[in-house]
Amino acid sequence: MKKNIENNIKLKIAIALNRLLEIRRNNEKSTNDIAESFNKIAINADIRKATVSDTFNAITLPSTATLILILDAMQFDLCIFSEHYKSITEKDIYQFSNRSKNS
Repeated sequence: MKKNIENNIKLKIAIALNRLLEIRRNNEKSTNDIAESFNKIAINADIRKATVSDTFNAITLPSTATLILILDAMQFDLCIFSEHYKSITEKDIYQFSNRSKNS
């Protein structure tokens, strides 16, 4: 049971972060200092690119510190992240899971 709950949390975090990344990419193309790729996020957050990739792809459950570092690097706060996180449906999780398996 706990593993299933943790997996759903991991998926919801990944979905919310991917939504925020898409917003960043669409709205801030002209600003070079805002992270809009895994590499830029990793550099700005001073964490490994693999950690960023694993978080965005729901491979690992990030620590709170890692999540905050990623959000800061993307220039988002926990409130905005929380709004996206809370809006995720079971259908979103299903689609993300299937997308990940087919990649």
